[in-house]
Amino acid sequence: MIHDRFHMKAIDLLLAVLVALFFYSCEEKQLEPINESKGKPAPVSDVVVMYAPGGAIISFKLPADDDVLAVKAVYTLSNGQKREAITSFYGDNILIEGYNDTNEHEALLYTVSRSQVLSDPVLVKFTPQESPLSKAIKSVEIASDFGGAYYSWKNLYNVLLTAEMLVEDDNGIMQTARIATSNLETAFFRIRGYEPVPRRFGLVLKDNWDNVSDTIYPDGGTITPLHETTLDKKFWSIYKIDGGYLPGDFTFTNWEGRDEYMFDDDLNTFGHSYSGSLPVSITIDLGKPAILSRVTFFQRLQSGVYYGWGNPRRIIVYGSKVAPTTGGWDEWTQLIDYTIVKPSGTNDQYTVNTDEDRQAALNGHEASFPISSEAYRYIRFRFMTSWENRPYVHPSEITIHGVYEE
Repeated sequence: MIHDRFHMKAIDLLLAVLVALFFYSCEEKQLEPINESKGKPAPVSDVVVMYAPGGAIISFKLPADDDVLAVKAVYTLSNGQKREAITSFYGDNILIEGYNDTNEHEALLYTVSRSQVLSDPVLVKFTPQESPLSKAIKSVEIASDFGGAYYSWKNLYNVLLTAEMLVEDDNGIMQTARIATSNLETAFFRIRGYEPVPRRFGLVLKDNWDNVSDTIYPDGGTITPLHETTLDKKFWSIYKIDGGYLPGDFTFTNWEGRDEYMFDDDLNTFGHSYSGSLPVSITIDLGKPAILSRVTFFQRLQSGVYYGWGNPRRIIVYGSKVAPTTGGWDEWTQLIDYTIVKPSGTNDQYTVNTDEDRQAALNGHEASFPISSEAYRYIRFRFMTSWENRPYVHPSEITIHGVYEE
């Protein structure tokens, strides 16, 4: 009995100690810098300002103080946003960016000690050069395209810009049709699916610092999409000379494939080149000249999967206005160099296909022809590579859109 009472008291004492430790560990602690403060650091000196597009590059000399950890610039952008830029004590300059005007602005430079103490500020004045966004806005072109419009602009500094492409709906209200980002020097996008009637198309550009353009419209306010149709495959044929293939072209009749299966509007049939034939080409006579807008490639569903076996991956498309005679590439104009990319971005294992990947294959992979008034009758397809790097290709179907020459 005495032993039991002693045992219970020991347990109570242990619980009391644990509770005390718990509450002690939960007490709020004041976090302090690891390094002991040595007071306010000296500021930078010998400041030199070089104006830059949308900002400035500020060079400086650090103080002879081994307690300085970094240099920080604090400034306010044209749109009212407060920003900071920082560089370590290894650097001797700091980049200020994000302005969208050419007015005079100010920045405060601070040295930062290892204990996070700031020096007295050094005031720096600068006048940004014209911003990348402003230059891009001035270069915007919105013009008629097949079934819609194309949007293009120059991005000379390769900054990331977000584009919101707008189209007028049937009620006269501008609606977002597409949002895209690009840092390419020449950006180019298309919006399709509209009848050839006048319509307003617009564009809003935005940079990474929340500077936003007004809505940009084409000259005249509206544009009329170009008429587009699916070229009629009943006029198509494999182009041959004296009953044989154009020199350099080869048959697609291996493994139950047939040449004409590539344009029979049946996704269950296919053309199949011979093993070891890549790169392999074949020429189609459209039957009559057409101004081309886009071509769509459909994969063969092989063993229940897309993006595998000999499904084409990279295709180069050529055009000729006149009937070719020698098969030499100097008779042709290269129009498209297209590589099929899965929406998921995976490229190594064809078995890893998302629903989006499969839907893209089912819809067909579309490549656009360059905008031109030239009409072509003869189209030569050169299949360069296949998925899984098989030495053959088996395209299921090819469809071309455009408009026949009057």
